[in-house]
Amino acid sequence: MSLNFAYLAGGKLHLKLGESPVRTIDSQFGLDVQDRTLKSQRRNAWKDKNPMAGMIPQAFLQQMEAMGEAKLPVAIRSVSPCSPGQLLYTLAVGDVTGVFTLDATEDKEQRLFHNSDFAVQHLNVHPQKSEFACTVMHKDGSANIAVMPIDGARPKEITVGDSIDLAPQWLPGDQKVLVFQSAGIARNSEGFVLEQSPFTIEKLDFQSGEMTTVAESDKFDLLAPKMAADSSLYYIRRPYQTRQRRLNILTLLKDILLMPFRLIQAIYEWLNVFTQAYTGKPLVKPGQPKIQAKQDLLIWGNVINTEAEAEKNRRFGDEDSPALVPRSWQLVCQRPDGEVQVIGDGVISYDLDANGGVVYTNGSAIYATQPGGVPKRLLRDRPIEQVVLVADQ
Repeated sequence: MSLNFAYLAGGKLHLKLGESPVRTIDSQFGLDVQDRTLKSQRRNAWKDKNPMAGMIPQAFLQQMEAMGEAKLPVAIRSVSPCSPGQLLYTLAVGDVTGVFTLDATEDKEQRLFHNSDFAVQHLNVHPQKSEFACTVMHKDGSANIAVMPIDGARPKEITVGDSIDLAPQWLPGDQKVLVFQSAGIARNSEGFVLEQSPFTIEKLDFQSGEMTTVAESDKFDLLAPKMAADSSLYYIRRPYQTRQRRLNILTLLKDILLMPFRLIQAIYEWLNVFTQAYTGKPLVKPGQPKIQAKQDLLIWGNVINTEAEAEKNRRFGDEDSPALVPRSWQLVCQRPDGEVQVIGDGVISYDLDANGGVVYTNGSAIYATQPGGVPKRLLRDRPIEQVVLVADQ
């Protein structure tokens, strides 16, 4: 099976065209910003010299210098196919988010928009019009759906209210109708978010201005909706969890019993850093087991320990590419007659083709399947955050 697709893994954009090997694409804009920031740090380093530096161990000074020259984090957060041979993506450079187009044949990048007031995610280009829909993420925790011409200057928000509206997707054809996921939020008197309702799937018709709920559940979050030409609705179904979880006596007792051990571990980790900084040697000798840090990722608003999930899911499916999220995160297809079919378990992202085929990822690998067929693994990588199909050039 030969497909053209792009995917995001570890904040980087990867392109797989037919039988050609995977190609990683770097943002020149991001690299330039990193380089300018590093040069600025070095020019101003003399201003930060501490008169007490002679009293600080040299090993610690070297670590501080290395930390001071750390590169500004650069990550691609969302990607969407544009015209043939072109991609549209969002780039986060520190606190700044930008929207860019990329000519994949020439690796030519063009900036459309950037700002530091809000983040832009979940891009989706209209199949027949020169505009795209996206999510505008506000610093107060709310999010709105916005649209913007590809040659425009700023996204225009089309949903309002104290809600979290994410992942807009245009319906096939030349009509201006899209579906998206939406959840209401409740705040306290200080404005902090206390609770969030389950995500439902909404449909917005631009011509009539009408918005209707097309799928909802009290027990599940319905995520990343897409509607096919035959009106079949695809989405990721995830068990709903409230922010204010009920008190579990067993969990409380467990936390109380483990409190001394966690305190000892925290003290040990602090002493290990302190000793290594001043002597250059860690408390733990080479060859002794070390405590591994948790591999936590924020996926669809949930913080997931991907290593723990991978261990639990390793006995299901391909052992070398286990799902990085719970298997209860299911990709389903809801037919117009109401029939619901489960396509895959432990799904993070997916995309559809015009013939009813599906490509999806569980975070460790990318799979493709046709209606009634068996999923076939296309490649392995980790952690994969999004996958989209790309039109032939």
